[in-house]
Order: sequence, then C-alpha cells, then structure tokens
Amino acid sequence: MGIPTIQVGCTHFAAGRLQALVNAKGLEPVACVDLQVEEARQAVKNLKGNVPEGLENRIYTTLEEAQKKHHAEACLIYASTTVHARLVVESLNLGLHTLCVKPIATSPAEFRSIQRAHRAHPDRMLVQGQNKRWNPAAVKMREWLREPQGIGEMLGGECRFWIRQNLHTGPTSRQPDATVEGLFFHAGVSHQLDQLVAANGLPRYATARVHRRKDPELGQTGVWGTAGGQALLEYSNGSSFCYTGTRAAHGSPFGWSGHWTFNGEHGDLRRDGGHLQLFRKGQCVEDLQLQDLHPGLIEDDRIQFDAWAEAIRTGRDRAWMQETTLNTWVLMEACNESARRLDRVDVEAFRSALVSV
Repeated sequence: MGIPTIQVGCTHFAAGRLQALVNAKGLEPVACVDLQVEEARQAVKNLKGNVPEGLENRIYTTLEEAQKKHHAEACLIYASTTVHARLVVESLNLGLHTLCVKPIATSPAEFRSIQRAHRAHPDRMLVQGQNKRWNPAAVKMREWLREPQGIGEMLGGECRFWIRQNLHTGPTSRQPDATVEGLFFHAGVSHQLDQLVAANGLPRYATARVHRRKDPELGQTGVWGTAGGQALLEYSNGSSFCYTGTRAAHGSPFGWSGHWTFNGEHGDLRRDGGHLQLFRKGQCVEDLQLQDLHPGLIEDDRIQFDAWAEAIRTGRDRAWMQETTLNTWVLMEACNESARRLDRVDVEAFRSALVSV
C-alpha cells in the first residue's frame, strides 16, 4: 500500500490530478476535500483504474475533518491559488507531508507564514508541485545541464515561451491568474524557470520587467504582472540566462515548454518542446525526440507523485526536490520584486529575508 494521502480539490484541473493520484504506485488516496461535495463525488465516480472502494463517500469540506476520520500521512493541494498558503499551513500543522501545486503563495507574507509552519514541523516534506520538470524531455535537458556527459558549466542560455492562454473569469471560475498581481511569473513562467532551478540552482541576481498588455479576448484586463514579462538572470560564475514569455501569443509552435538554447563549457544544447539536440565541436552528437507534455498532464503528475512518495519513504532526492521547488517560488517573486522596483534584485539576499522568519 502507498502512503495514505488526502487530496484537496477534486474538480476542474484537480480532477486530472486525482486520476494521477489513483495511478500512482507510491500514494494511496484515503479521502478528498472539496467545498462542492456532489461535484467532487461525481469526479471520483469518473476515475479509471484501481480506485479505492468507497472513495466517493469519503469527501469532506475541511482538511481537518478528513484527517480526523481517516489516517493520512500526506496531502496534495489542488484548490484555488488564493487559498494555497492557508491550506499548506493547515496541512503542515496537521502533521502531513505536503505537496501544493504552484504557486504555494501569492505574496511574501504568505510565503513567510508557510516557512513558520514548516519550521515547526521540519520532518514533514514540503514541495511546490511542478509537474513539467518530470517528463522525459525535461529530464533529459536537466541531465545534459548537470551531468558530465552534457554541456559542462553553463556559460549562457535563453528560453522563449509563448502560449495563447484564456484567462476569462466568471462567477464559478477558479482561475485567479487574471486577477492576482504577479501571477504571470508565479504561474506561467514558473514551469520553465523551475526546470532551470532544478538543474542549476538559484541565480545570483535577477532583473525583470512585466508586460502591460490588455487583451479582452483572452481575459487580460491590465492587472499588473499577469500578461507576460522578461527576465535576465545572472549567476555567480558570470554566466547569464535570458527569459521572455507571454500569454498573448497566437499559437505555440514549441508547445508549452518553449524554445531553449544553452551554451556550455563543453557543448551546446537546443530544445524545442520534445526535440533535443546536443552539440560538440560544431557537430550534433545527439538528436532526440522525447515525450514533452503528456495529454492532460496526468502522467507528468503521476511521475511527480511517485518521486515525492519515494523521497518521503527513502529520502531519495528529498533535499533537492524540496529545496529547488521552494526556490522556484523565491526566484519568481524576486522577478516580481525587480519589476516593481525597476531594479536588479540580489536573489540570495532576497531568499534569506524570506526564510529568516
């Protein structure tokens, strides 16, 4: 049996994560939490595969009630972004290992509240869910950035990301990206730069700007930091990485993951979605077409959930997974801070101020 797990959020995007939880080998769903109990019950009934018997009758409106009635050791949070921080704090205080889909917080104050709760329960594993670092194309890119057979020390790189994303909200919408300031860096950008942090750690400095584009067709109403942006990331060794992205593009030839290039001490890397090439001495020495994002991202999350379960059980990659996913939030907020101040941000000093609570 896998680690007994409660999932918070069962409908809309969360329904696919519930399927990923059922598919996972290392986790076992014991209860669900959702304010819309009947809709959540139907979502459970729609699940395929080895669904625990009676799970549709174990849906509660609070995490505390679910934990009281069913022993659990872990919690997955897939509720609306605006309640993530509160739920993460509650989960940690209930003694649960906690994985919350990005972003775990929408402000420094929320992030500090999470740090305080985690400091009180340091044996609990805390992860910001970043499912796009787990597919085969992302794993291979990370391998070439980190391993000896790759490009060696990074000398420079770039990522260009664009997607036409509809941010329309309505009375029952759970999409806060159009209404909460700074959510482009925390939601749209986080997937790409999370893959960078997972491979290379945090940069030393960040300089960023945000777009002020309005696009009524896509629900972009001019809320600060929701449409797109650019960032220049500088590392301690003097190398730099450039990022540019937007939600207002007209189609996406590279898929969600975007177009990447890296120049390294021993070689160069190019990636367009799932197409990766490794170059040395002017020659392409590896040319691979790998799975980028799986349909519905269910398999991406299944891989993430099993990696998380393995880290909880055995400690494998635990420090790396926890530190890098939380540092992704730090970097994204550092980009927002730079864009607000119109100034360069010392990322390590910024991180220290956030975690020293």
